[in-house]
Amino acid sequence: MASIKAEFRKLLTVRSTYIISGLAMLLVIFYAGFIEGYKADALKAASPSMLSNEITGAIGAVAVIAALIGVLLVAHEYRYSTIMYTLTASNSRSKSLFAKWLAITVYIVIFTVIVGVLSPVAATIGLHIKGTHLADQVIYFRDIAWRVLFYGWGYSMLGMLFALLFRNVVGAVVGLFLLPGTVETLLGLLLKHNQVYLPATSLNAVIQYSPYISYTKAALVFMAYVIGGGFVAWILFLRRDAN
Repeated sequence: MASIKAEFRKLLTVRSTYIISGLAMLLVIFYAGFIEGYKADALKAASPSMLSNEITGAIGAVAVIAALIGVLLVAHEYRYSTIMYTLTASNSRSKSLFAKWLAITVYIVIFTVIVGVLSPVAATIGLHIKGTHLADQVIYFRDIAWRVLFYGWGYSMLGMLFALLFRNVVGAVVGLFLLPGTVETLLGLLLKHNQVYLPATSLNAVIQYSPYISYTKAALVFMAYVIGGGFVAWILFLRRDAN
């Protein structure tokens, strides 16, 4: 409990947590409320899945931003050499690592729920201000809930894994942004539709329809990467020196 409390204290007492979260929320309000709401045409508002698309689209846009919180929670300790205090305050490195994982998981679940509520509300307000009528909506709450929560959590896990492997803020951030874009795009030229079995692409397939893989199978594929990468990161966290 001491390690868990310490990690939550770190998470809630640094300005970057609030700055990054605030910027992400403002982005959601602007995009969902103004672009997708106020600027939407009547045809788009007539779609019964508009609000469902707002939920998945919003978390798809800001999940990578929220993942920076996980990167900073881990990498900043190595940058400022405070990791020694973390490790010596606990009798187990595994406990310290679990505490970080738990803090990041709780944060991203709360963040995802807020974004999932904020985006359709902002879009609805934008439509109302413009005077556009919104069609009756069909929202499969259970299906959307697990998919957006998994997607948000998955990106945070990628950020945490990169931070544990590189132990450097710049390296982790570059890896987080480079993997889904440049690396997997280039590999996709060779793998064709088998690209859906790459980590970031399989994660994207959890919230974006793919004809080559189901949502559930995409989640399982990504979980395999998380488990494998998490095991490697755990071993390195136990074995490598803290500096």
